[in-house]
Amino acid sequence: MSIKTKNHLFVRIIFKILLSVYLLGCQDSSSDKNIYMALNHVEHVIEFPIQFTLENKTTPSIDIIGIRNFIISHDKIIFSTTNQNGSWSILSLPDYHYFGKFLNQGDGPLEFMQLPSAGSNTTLIKEKEQLVAYLYDFQKGRLMKFNIDESIKSDSSKISVLNDSLPQFLFGVTMIDSAKFLGKKLDNLETQQIRFTYDGKDEITSPIMERLNMASISLGEDFNILSTITKYSKRHNRIVEMPIRLNYINLYSLDEKFEKTICIGNELFNISNIEKKKRWERIYAFSDLRLFDDFFGVVFINEIDFTYELYRYKIPSILLFDWDGNPLAELKLKNHVTSFDIDFVNKDLYTFDVHSDEFFKYDIGDILSKLKSNKISPN
Repeated sequence: MSIKTKNHLFVRIIFKILLSVYLLGCQDSSSDKNIYMALNHVEHVIEFPIQFTLENKTTPSIDIIGIRNFIISHDKIIFSTTNQNGSWSILSLPDYHYFGKFLNQGDGPLEFMQLPSAGSNTTLIKEKEQLVAYLYDFQKGRLMKFNIDESIKSDSSKISVLNDSLPQFLFGVTMIDSAKFLGKKLDNLETQQIRFTYDGKDEITSPIMERLNMASISLGEDFNILSTITKYSKRHNRIVEMPIRLNYINLYSLDEKFEKTICIGNELFNISNIEKKKRWERIYAFSDLRLFDDFFGVVFINEIDFTYELYRYKIPSILLFDWDGNPLAELKLKNHVTSFDIDFVNKDLYTFDVHSDEFFKYDIGDILSKLKSNKISPN
C-alpha cells in the first residue's frame, strides 16, 4: 500500500470517527428534550430559607365517609368522596355546618360516570358573588358548570352543560376563563401527553407547551410518568404543573414572558432512567398542589412505591414557593398527608391522609404573618 493510499485511508477513518461523535452528540441533544419534561430555565432547590415544624394539631369534628381529598374556597370546605349519590360534601368554615352532598355518579344527563375530584382538576371561582365550579366530564367529553351557592340554597345540584363536544379522556381540564381551558391528551401511541389551549374553536399549542410536549416514554410504558396536576392562577397569569413521578415543578405564563423549572435536588429525574427501574422502585414525588394569592405549595412525598405502599418510612413536607418560583418555606409534618389547604380567614392549615383517613387542623397564624411581612424571602 502506498503512503498516499495510507494517508487517504487514515483521513477517512478520522472523518468517520468525527462524524460519529458529531451524530452521537446531536442524538444526545435531541433525546434530552424527550427524557426531561423541563423548561429551558432550570433552578435547583437544595434547601429552603426557613423551616417550620407543624405541631399542636387538632381533629375537626366532622363525620364524612369515603373522603379522597378536599379543597377550601372562601368560607366553605368541600370534600371529594366515593359516595355515588352525592360525591361532594360541603361544609361551612370555621364551624363545619353541614350544607349537604351533591354531584351524582351515573349515566343520567347531569350525572358523571367518573366522579370529579374537588382537589385536583376542579376550578373554583366567584361569579357574580356566587361560588361556582367548572368540571370536566371525563367519559362524555363535557364541560359542566356547578353553582355551589345555588345548590346549597335549593338543596339540590344546580348544574348545567356548557359544552358537550369536547374531546373525551383528556388528562385534566384547567379553566383559563369561562370560554377557554388548558387540556392534555395522550398521543403517539400513548407515549406523549400533549398540552393545548382550547377556546371553543381551535386547539393552540404555545412554544413553551411544545417544549414540554416533547417529553416521551417508551411504547407500553406507564404514561403516568408524564402525568401532572395542573392549575392556573388568574391573578398571576401563570400555569403550575406538578408531576407525580418527577422531582421538579414547571411554572410558566401563557403570554410566554416567564418560564422556570424548579428542581427539588441536585439533578432532574431522567425519564429514561425511571423506565429502567421496576415499577415498585420508582419514586412517588408529589401528591398535591395548591395555589394561593401570594404563593403556591406542594406536598412532597419523595419515597419509592414499595415502601410508600407498605410502610411509608418518610414523612412528607409541604413546600411553599413564591410566584417567581423562589423557595419560601418548608412546613415539616409529624404525620402522613396526601392533601392540604389553607383557610386564610381563620389562619388554619388543614391536612388529610387518604390512607389513614386522618384529617387535622393547624394554627399557622405566626407563619402567615412572617410570610406576609416578607420576613421569609429568598436570598
